[in-house]
Amino acid sequence: MTAEDTLLSDQVFQLNTFLWALEDLPENGQTRPVLRQAGYYLSSIGRRVIMPVDEQVATALTKLTGTADRSPCRPDLWLKHISDRVEPLIELKARGFSPDSSNRRQALKLIAAGSNLGPSLGEPDETPGHVLYATTSADANDLASTLKNLAIELETQNAPTALTGVIGLSIEAQGVAFSSPTPSDLPEPAASALAAPAIVLLHDEENDMQPLYFIPWIPGIDDSQDAELHSAGLRELTARVLTHALADVGQAQTPTTLSMDASVLLNRATFGVFTHWRDAERKQFREAAAKIVERALKPVVTVRRDAGSHLEIDLPTRETQEIAIDRLERADPADPKANLEAVSAEPPTLFD
Repeated sequence: MTAEDTLLSDQVFQLNTFLWALEDLPENGQTRPVLRQAGYYLSSIGRRVIMPVDEQVATALTKLTGTADRSPCRPDLWLKHISDRVEPLIELKARGFSPDSSNRRQALKLIAAGSNLGPSLGEPDETPGHVLYATTSADANDLASTLKNLAIELETQNAPTALTGVIGLSIEAQGVAFSSPTPSDLPEPAASALAAPAIVLLHDEENDMQPLYFIPWIPGIDDSQDAELHSAGLRELTARVLTHALADVGQAQTPTTLSMDASVLLNRATFGVFTHWRDAERKQFREAAAKIVERALKPVVTVRRDAGSHLEIDLPTRETQEIAIDRLERADPADPKANLEAVSAEPPTLFD
């Protein structure tokens, strides 16, 4: 089993715990969707938040960070509520950080940009955001103080600021829980739901605390993730992509040219979550999934990859189909030269 502290600080575990907390599920299951029950639902993952055009913000950020960086922020989760206008932006962190850490610029930008999400949504009316960071409960109190101090720094420079708060993850006797060191700092529906530690994943003494992951692997965090968790997640997601490709090939009626889109494969491999993925790596992610299938099949059938993530697979006979099925069944998702990470790290080609 994975050590509890390692698990709680793992961003993939954090992400999937939040996704389960947002699922529409019955109340008597092993997972308690505490955020969904409070009225929240997932809007997007990694969607950009545009920086305000107000010159006052640029001046403030230049003074506070040394640069007027206007590039968009991309919070890990963007939530909406069925009735509350405030839209929480959630950033996942393995650990807390001080006001002077390397996370300073990112946090200041997000607090400034989160004050009004209207421009990011393409809406003329003001849409208030609320910046929430999630980390281990052990670091939650200090992180809450850090965010408040950063907001005060922006206010001192007359820059707009979003409200801030922190959600901590802990493992209690009953299971994995959400809580906050200062519930009053959360948006009202979340504050009510997390006034006391709220169990999200019920403890099963026979198994690890890890639930079934919607997204087992996230590009670009290998340096900060436990090596064993990183390898297991990468292998799992690669295997799911190959399994869904196998299902498509196996169900095809020959003779045919099978049309396959990697975005659809990834959406099925993540139980519908990939459709919410708006991170900068989305294009690279889906092209990597297409390359995995292409490389598995190209030695035995004719495969064409168009527009990066779209595949056309020729299956002229039942025998050809059986060969393709066998090839996909024997593909090794643990192969470090042919998994999602390996192909996504390749430099782009003229074909791409």
